[in-house]
Amino acid sequence: MMVNIDDAFSFYQALREEIKAGNIDDVTERVQELEQQLEEHACSATEAFYVRSILGKYYRKVKNYDKAGNYFREAIRLSKHVEKEHVEKVIDTYLEYAHLEIEYGQEANGRIELAKLLAMLDANHYPNMYTYGIIFRDLAKVSFKEGDIENSVKQYEKALTYYREALSETHPVTISAIYELSDVLIQIENYSDAVELHQRLGSAYKKEKDKLSEARELLKIGEIHFYIDLKEARKIITKAIKEMTALSEAFPLDMSKAVLMLAEIDENMGSFPRAINYYKQALDQLTKVYEKDHFMIVYIYSKIGTLSIRTLKKDQAKTYLEKGLTLSHPFPKIRMQFLYALGKIYSDEKSYDQAQKVFTAFLEGLEKEDRKKSVAYGNTLQAMAFNYIEQDQIEQAFEFYKEALAIYEKIPNVKEEKGLTLIRLGYCYENREKKDISKADQCYEKGFKQLEKTRNQELLEEALAGMIEFYNRNNQPKKKQHYEDKFVKLVNKKS
Repeated sequence: MMVNIDDAFSFYQALREEIKAGNIDDVTERVQELEQQLEEHACSATEAFYVRSILGKYYRKVKNYDKAGNYFREAIRLSKHVEKEHVEKVIDTYLEYAHLEIEYGQEANGRIELAKLLAMLDANHYPNMYTYGIIFRDLAKVSFKEGDIENSVKQYEKALTYYREALSETHPVTISAIYELSDVLIQIENYSDAVELHQRLGSAYKKEKDKLSEARELLKIGEIHFYIDLKEARKIITKAIKEMTALSEAFPLDMSKAVLMLAEIDENMGSFPRAINYYKQALDQLTKVYEKDHFMIVYIYSKIGTLSIRTLKKDQAKTYLEKGLTLSHPFPKIRMQFLYALGKIYSDEKSYDQAQKVFTAFLEGLEKEDRKKSVAYGNTLQAMAFNYIEQDQIEQAFEFYKEALAIYEKIPNVKEEKGLTLIRLGYCYENREKKDISKADQCYEKGFKQLEKTRNQELLEEALAGMIEFYNRNNQPKKKQHYEDKFVKLVNKKS
């Protein structure tokens, strides 16, 4: 039998709180009884609203979209007859229903419910600015999802205006909205407004004498300057690090994040040795916080390893890449970087068996990602083929080059890769047991025509030297002269 609404508030409120907390198993039996009573007993509009609102919440939690939607819609229809003192529960029901629709990809429906809620609040001169902030923030998220970035920014700005009337600048809700708006502004490259948001928040922390949070905002401003001016970003982040270092309560994660930013800045500016040193500092800090197989640890191993290759520190590169590879199994994408880089190192060391092993694992990874028809796959086949040539295993190299060429034929804008593969196939035709100089000639010429389209002068010079040597070896003076003339023209043009 239904309980009188005046005696049922505590029951409904307790049930609401348990559903909100996710204690579904504890409330399922009571919810089923409530649903059964709803069908059997007449009750007041207010009580009927409460029950349907609770059932909608429950079915949203158990991910039953249809039943949750039906109960929420019924509750909203009944809400017109609910006494004003229950307006907070009406607002909550509107928001729950809007969030349900948005969760299931029905953004337009969610936006309509939010607009209806706004109209209802305006009509009743609802005074709570915090609620308006919530609604406009939700509308901003919907607009962003729909790709209406301009409207999203305006709605976030309105939400912030309302939040600032109801809450402090440093309230967690206000901060969360600031960061969401900042992220949107960064995506549309409105960096100055994003910086202004964090400067204002930093000033608020300064007034509260929260030096750590103030330093964090400075760090965020430095992060935004990464997109504007790398030198200025470095200057700001260095200042943030100094401020954090002076604080006893600074967290290692804050410091490591700042050092990682400096590493990325120097990497982007081509200062690889300094970037490596910063990555090493970050690694030392993070190993005190995270387990050795944490993603960030593995990521830094890959960074130090690949940058060490670029600075010709092969032994250092090999050490970090091999250590990182053993930890990379949970992270398939980053594992691919370790495999390819180590393949190159082992190839340079003429450790061909090891190179073959990691290159094969790299290809298997690409196949799992359905990326067999990719430049990366073709390039790896070329690298493996070259290793076979280095071992005078021409037949194996020939097969790998053919497979690489077949892949490049299916990919647009790979003239350089295709040209090099054709020339190397020509070399294989010339040097395999069943020599075929005619096919070698065709491959060399086809390959050179592809390379000519790239306008890469250094590559053309190298290719022309190979062409001249080929026609010299095979006693074709006219073609040799033809490519010698091209070589002279290219050199003169360059000078």
